[in-house]
Amino acid sequence: MSGRRSWRPVITAVIVGVSAGVLGLRWGDALLVGLVTAVLVAVGLVSGSRDPDPWPQARREETAGTRREVAALTWSFIGRDGRVSEAAVRRLRSDATRRLAQRGLVVPGGISSSTATSPHVPDEVRERARAELGDRAWRILTAPGGWMPSLADIGHCVDVVERLGTDTTPSPMRGLT
Repeated sequence: MSGRRSWRPVITAVIVGVSAGVLGLRWGDALLVGLVTAVLVAVGLVSGSRDPDPWPQARREETAGTRREVAALTWSFIGRDGRVSEAAVRRLRSDATRRLAQRGLVVPGGISSSTATSPHVPDEVRERARAELGDRAWRILTAPGGWMPSLADIGHCVDVVERLGTDTTPSPMRGLT
């Protein structure tokens, strides 16, 4: 439209309204059809006249632990019947394994449903990992397949694993090897 008045809606409305009346529509209904046509043409003109939205700038580089990553992890927690998904438990086990390794405790095969009974995990490593995680988190992270923990259980494990990464005080069990 560019600042000047457009007669296109009015002309279109008159043509459609008169045509509807000539084709047998009552003149009051034909007038209504013409008015609706005028409104639709005017909206079409106005919506097509604005400048397009500019393309968004390049995305910022995302680093590990950014808000988007945390949001994706949070959505992966949602399961059925108040339980979390298997993907969330696997991710938490992986994070727990990594955090324990950063503290000097390498669990062969990582934390999994078989860690508590695996013959490949030495008893002293198993006990140290259990001591680092605490009984509740250990029980949740090494639970057999088929059982999914509740959101409260996962919340507890997230807190424990998070503390493993930030706690710089040496564990009393760390020196044992």
